[in-house]
Amino acid sequence: MAGQGLASACGGKTGFVPPWPPGFNPTSHLSVMTARMTTKNTRERLLDSVEAVIREAAGPEDVTVRRIIARADTNISSISYHFTSLERLVVACAMRVYRRLNVERLTELQEAVDAARPGPPETRRIVRALIGPSLRWSHDPASPYAVFHYLNHLTSLSDHPDSFRDMINDVDHHMTFVHYLHQAAPWFTESQIRWRLTAALGVRSQITRQPTRVEVLTGESLTGDPEHIIDTLCEIIEATFQRPPGPRRKLSDAVPRVSNSV
Repeated sequence: MAGQGLASACGGKTGFVPPWPPGFNPTSHLSVMTARMTTKNTRERLLDSVEAVIREAAGPEDVTVRRIIARADTNISSISYHFTSLERLVVACAMRVYRRLNVERLTELQEAVDAARPGPPETRRIVRALIGPSLRWSHDPASPYAVFHYLNHLTSLSDHPDSFRDMINDVDHHMTFVHYLHQAAPWFTESQIRWRLTAALGVRSQITRQPTRVEVLTGESLTGDPEHIIDTLCEIIEATFQRPPGPRRKLSDAVPRVSNSV
């Protein structure tokens, strides 16, 4: 077909006119589409690059613009164009990693829900889905958890707290856990469930951010298989959702029935 031209390629009809609208310039359109694809590719390359640089860095000082743009095969102005600053590039990268973590969380939660049908899922399995993935990631040098550590470092130094607001306020997936924890422990109000979930995340964060301090406090090593740590935390956190002594709540106060689907 090479060299035949569009008319020959379309059945040999001479005078063929493509169904383009008046004023449409296919050459110009192709240039615009190519530019858009290049723009998207550059943005994705920057996100891939900053994640790789952070994961390979021995310390925060190793995360530099020079290394990021060299790995992305682009120039420094591309960071300003796509993200306005290195700080916002790191936040965008962390959000992307955070979504991957949440997919793993919600997948485990769905498995717990499916296993318990038609009843409510077990509290321990809900808690394990909530804290397990991040604890496993934090123990795995090959995971992207270093991105979160670097983000915490950046947050402590930043003069622009609004840059991190979207990620801080992203709790939609947590509310899914609140829903199923309320099914598993209907004797608590939603507010009480939320506080317990917040406490569970706090315990998890203490281990991922201050492991040495936790080792001093507990007298146990946190190295090795993270499943032992997860089991220990699940047992402790599960106890906070047990029915308290005293009269049972009225049926009208219980959580309404909904479909078992994450």
